[in-house]
Amino acid sequence: MIPHYDAVVIGAGPAGSAAATLLASAGRRVLLIEKDRFPRNKVCGEFLSAQALPLLERLGVAREIEACRPEDIHAGRLELRGGSSVAFRLGKPALGLSRYRLDHLLAAQAQVSGAQVRFGTRVLSASPQNGGFRIQCVTEAHESEVRAAVVIGAWGRWDALDRNLDRRFLGDRARYFGWSRDYENDPALAGEVRLYAFRGGYCGLSRVEGGAVNLAGVVSASCYKRLGTSWDSVMVHARRESRALDADLSNLSPGPIGFLGTGPVFFTRKPCVERGILMAGDAAGFLDPFSGQGQTMALASGMLAAETIERALGGEIPLETLPREYARAWRLRFAGRFGWSAVFRSLMLNPVLASAAARLSGQRLVQSAINALHEN
Repeated sequence: MIPHYDAVVIGAGPAGSAAATLLASAGRRVLLIEKDRFPRNKVCGEFLSAQALPLLERLGVAREIEACRPEDIHAGRLELRGGSSVAFRLGKPALGLSRYRLDHLLAAQAQVSGAQVRFGTRVLSASPQNGGFRIQCVTEAHESEVRAAVVIGAWGRWDALDRNLDRRFLGDRARYFGWSRDYENDPALAGEVRLYAFRGGYCGLSRVEGGAVNLAGVVSASCYKRLGTSWDSVMVHARRESRALDADLSNLSPGPIGFLGTGPVFFTRKPCVERGILMAGDAAGFLDPFSGQGQTMALASGMLAAETIERALGGEIPLETLPREYARAWRLRFAGRFGWSAVFRSLMLNPVLASAAARLSGQRLVQSAINALHEN
């Protein structure tokens, strides 16, 4: 007998686990599928903006996250190419929390809420069939098949499923790679995020729970290739380009995890619906890490997908209009953030613009971009 679900959610990161939690809490039969096994480390800036806090409250994990004692981040400094430095403040404190902790807590909450969770399972395909979907999965042991009325794609920045769906953004030439690594506690970074631009990319330092320091960044595919596809070489390059980064890293001792890499990364909006699948989180569009809104948007878009699905399953809207309703709601809620993110990216990567902005109105411009991204 092939199992049938109201919803299958592909990917148990913040977007997928948030969607699964809401749907399961509403009494829907939900299957959450994740290719990795949790807890696990993941490339990420590990920064939760203040706008994430009410979402975490609604999901029922705010107390557990508070118990992890995340870092309170209330200010930052932007080190532009050419040596200009711009300080800024956050309207409300953000949290520094590792994905190792956050993703594990969110997936566990989905399970507690009633969702079935399959870790170590990769989805091979999700195809429309008879008004619903046929989902083929594989583990180390065997292949299996499930059916669902709706599917949420929350598999992150890129997955083989994107190629299977022939998604348009794959033709974008502006590709980047992401990396992160950990360092031991540094009290000098308490309560602050520091951002550094270098030729070909940018990176940032901030603390997470326990005071451990997270470094995360992106580098263009062309620069990465030119440097020999080595993260050590990328770091040497970045430190040569940014005296501030070199000085700050000189005070840090490497942690036990080391370098983690991911790619390709596309800085673009993507279609938020593909062949009837509702995309959430980075699968619907990747915001620049420096925006500080990536994880908050992932939570919010996963919850928006769940809310729209519940309207359809509950009979408020026809099921056949679900993709259109979600696409409309997604654009209204999130599309504007990509414009501000692009402005911020230009400020980081264009040395001429960065120099002019810093000289003429750097602090006001950066503060305006920060405020727009964190209030949108």
